[in-house]
Amino acid sequence: PETKTLLMDLDLNSGMQRFMLKLDNEYSIVVAAENAFKLDETLWPQLVTSISHLDVLHSGRLNPGYRIEGAQIRSMVEFARRNYRAVCVDLSGNMEKYSIEIMQESKRVYLVTTPEIASLHLARERFHYLRQLDLGDRIQLILNRAQKRAPISVSQIEDLLGLPVLSCIPNDYQGVSRALTAGRPVESNSDLGRDFQLLASAMM
Repeated sequence: PETKTLLMDLDLNSGMQRFMLKLDNEYSIVVAAENAFKLDETLWPQLVTSISHLDVLHSGRLNPGYRIEGAQIRSMVEFARRNYRAVCVDLSGNMEKYSIEIMQESKRVYLVTTPEIASLHLARERFHYLRQLDLGDRIQLILNRAQKRAPISVSQIEDLLGLPVLSCIPNDYQGVSRALTAGRPVESNSDLGRDFQLLASAMM
């Protein structure tokens, strides 16, 4: 709980952290990238929003045409590593060049899928692609919106993808909707909240 953590939303196509957490900071990851080579302890606090021990750098408005260069990514990651014990990056899944740069700088890559056939197909394609980039040993699988009586079992999913499931996150539509409406985390004493805590512990 006391770990100083940075959450960077690098999904420039449909980043949701700003909306979900109801952030009103006008500065975004784009501004951070444009100032990547002059980040310091004076500029950085203006870019992030602090929520307890979590600092959030959101993706800003829809900007799919913007390109972040590898040198900018490396400079931002280097600055973040000096100032945070844990750095989490939310990526789009579209395998942009800057996303690959981030994954190559990461200790762990979490591939998130739902149990639907189409989602599992995409997850398998992405896993095979990342394995070709020598990232296979860093990837861990998270099964989102899992159901107790799902038509496809966890063991079948593991066989299909060739990857063990690290965590099964239950489907709690009402709990998530309440949290989004309030702009706060899901209830910590709910099944979903407890599974999130277990997942966070596994990540750390």
